[in-house]
Amino acid sequence: MVAPLHSERPTRVAIVGAGPAGNTLACLLARKGASVAVLDDGQRPPLIVGESLVPQMVPIFQRMGIEEEVAKIGVVKPGVTVTFDATQEIYLMFTAARGVLPTYAYNVPRREFDALIARTAAEAGVISVATTAKLERDASGKNVTLAPETLALLPQWNGEQPDLVIDASGRRRLFAKLLGIEAEVGKRKDVSHFAHYEDCPWPEPAGQVMTMRLAHGWGWRIPLPGPLLSIGVVMNRDHAKQYGNTAEQQLEGVISNDPRLSVDCAKRRRVSDVATYANYQLISHCGSGDNWAMVGDAFGFVDPMLSPGLCMAMLSAEKLAGSIPSHGGCKRSTPRELEAYWRWFREMLSAWQHLIDHFYDGRIFAIQRTGLDMATKYPGKFSDMMQRHVEKNLSGMATGAYINRPYSKWLLWMLGTFGIRGHTPADFAFR
Repeated sequence: MVAPLHSERPTRVAIVGAGPAGNTLACLLARKGASVAVLDDGQRPPLIVGESLVPQMVPIFQRMGIEEEVAKIGVVKPGVTVTFDATQEIYLMFTAARGVLPTYAYNVPRREFDALIARTAAEAGVISVATTAKLERDASGKNVTLAPETLALLPQWNGEQPDLVIDASGRRRLFAKLLGIEAEVGKRKDVSHFAHYEDCPWPEPAGQVMTMRLAHGWGWRIPLPGPLLSIGVVMNRDHAKQYGNTAEQQLEGVISNDPRLSVDCAKRRRVSDVATYANYQLISHCGSGDNWAMVGDAFGFVDPMLSPGLCMAMLSAEKLAGSIPSHGGCKRSTPRELEAYWRWFREMLSAWQHLIDHFYDGRIFAIQRTGLDMATKYPGKFSDMMQRHVEKNLSGMATGAYINRPYSKWLLWMLGTFGIRGHTPADFAFR
């Protein structure tokens, strides 16, 4: 039910979850004049996945006025190298975004990064409440309210319910569980282990992230300040078991048995515990109601290859902030605007997953090999121009600049459908 319009009163927004999505949304709304409270239990794992960022995030940092601080805690990232084996690799350089986005991004330690976003929200006047929020459904069963004991922690609102309640609880998906909202779940059911290491060389050029096809699954190397190297592996749970029963055994086993990692990281020294995450894809069937909405991972997330997770969390927060009035509570148009927001979010997540699927099933490498064959057979300016055109669009999608661009999506489809000659994508697939 839409709350009555009180044009002079700041819109009251309760956000459940204090990760980057929740605090970004809170900061932007508070700066517009809304009354915003973030409810969070303060529990965070020692290591948080999502250390590699993409250029699409840099304009958000600039609009929030925090890029200088991000640069201080992070490492400049010029691009991503995706390797098939020791001799075959694809460079996705962020210079492809020139004229559309900044041509760089950052790699960041997540605890410091998340703390920066939280401080920025607090400076904007966001109310922070350390609690495990208790939620209820209203009489209609379709809307979300704060339980009396949680509402009592917000005396600023004089016992009145918020105009909007936002789920920023991440993969806990509190609202989906409360309201029985189903989701489309991806086919892969992988496990991811990662840790921080010292005495490992950084990939070249400095700051470049490496995504590596492994015997089973894939892995990453992310340069971090220190200098540290975040090393992670993603694979099917059954394959992981061949390296041992614990997360430590499985991560170290993969590194020791991979012909590249075992050499490049032979002198590695682990300086953190091993973090484990479930790796799969999920997109909710619905992301809003009359008085509620989801943001970030609470609505959906895709495979972490190419690092879209944190980008879509903060981008969705910025998009959602534009759909919420700063004063007067919910307007009659607000539910429609919230629905338009999550439909946009679903389309963006699907676009990222579509690109990532082309890496998993081998089409990207098959396209690349076909292009190299054509350049060898028909050398000259036209072949060079076509190679640069394809590389620019693929790299541009990886920056986020072209991820949902109709032409780039069409080009990817055309090449994956008609542009492969003499190579079988399955030979290049990530198992």
